[in-house]
Amino acid sequence: MNGFVVVTAGIAGLIVIRALRAALAGKAGTPLRIHLVPMRASGQHLRDVQTRTPEFEERGFTRAGTYKVDVMRGVVLTAFVHERESLCAIIYHHPAVGCFVDVVSKNRAGNSFTATTAPMGEALDQRDGQEKVFDPGLTIPALIDLTRARRPSGPWEIWNAGNFAAKFEAAYAQEMDWRAGRGGVTSDEVRRQAKADRREVSEGDIQKATQKLQKQFLESRRDVR
Repeated sequence: MNGFVVVTAGIAGLIVIRALRAALAGKAGTPLRIHLVPMRASGQHLRDVQTRTPEFEERGFTRAGTYKVDVMRGVVLTAFVHERESLCAIIYHHPAVGCFVDVVSKNRAGNSFTATTAPMGEALDQRDGQEKVFDPGLTIPALIDLTRARRPSGPWEIWNAGNFAAKFEAAYAQEMDWRAGRGGVTSDEVRRQAKADRREVSEGDIQKATQKLQKQFLESRRDVR
């Protein structure tokens, strides 16, 4: 759910946490694959994009399309790219948490840095070489400056309107495959997220939720083979 986690610090992290919370509540669901479907921005997402677009355009970014995420009802995103600086930015709308923004850079060796205003995700373990900073208070200029300063050494991958959707989907798949490959979430991740949510749960509840999520990841992994 957080996350492209490359570029989904936001979405990959959120989908995992949504599944984690569902497991704690005795429910289920963890998709290992997503697909972006082109659409036109509308409603609150359009207003969010219109408000934030000038800050991106002033810094050399161009719009690269708006998409809905097929398996996440109500989740919409608009991408911006800075081809010369190999940067990508995403404005998300999530029906439960509202608007948040990622700015990411990834090098050709596969390492990345993402600065995000996503409201959750820090409780999850992160892959080596995929550094993420979560701070809902960061402005768009601060997100961009932080990514420029802390991204891995180049050469970097170039993002553009033609390759964004494929790169986003691939990054999400890589993140979720990594999580599935380690057995899903850990009890420590469940424990940290329960604490972050200020949820009073027993150790038995944590272990049950962990086992439920690990089973879901295993079943989802079989589905994509």
